[in-house]
Amino acid sequence: IDVEKEQELLLKHDRIVFQFPFYWYSTPPLMKKWLDDVLTFGWAYGTNGTQLHGKEFVLAISVGGPQKSYRAGGYNNYTISELTKPLQQTANLTGMKFLTHFVQYNSVVATKKEISESAEGLVQHIKDPALNPDVALKRILNEMAEK
Repeated sequence: IDVEKEQELLLKHDRIVFQFPFYWYSTPPLMKKWLDDVLTFGWAYGTNGTQLHGKEFVLAISVGGPQKSYRAGGYNNYTISELTKPLQQTANLTGMKFLTHFVQYNSVVATKKEISESAEGLVQHIKDPALNPDVALKRILNEMAEK
């Protein structure tokens, strides 16, 4: 992992998207290593660690099971949002705004058509300015003021 290059890329973008298969209720090991190596103390968090403040953070994950298995009483007992709390806290710690994630469910049985539709949905999701609740609220308030 070229830490300097990765940090440079993070600085160039306002919306950071982590795309990965949800692996044993977490990130794959290489992504965890990336987080450990790139989001360093004094750069991403801690004393003077403000380089990511104000950026947006989005997860784009795929899971093998159906959506109904990720809820209280479901096979996995917890929602995706509950299972991704450590990554949400990573966003908080580094001063990023955690946005609604994109999830591809049923990945192990998805057809080519479903995968294609999911890819299109992912692009729409991560490009949507209103994904940021502050932007969405501002738009709603503007619409109300015009009425």
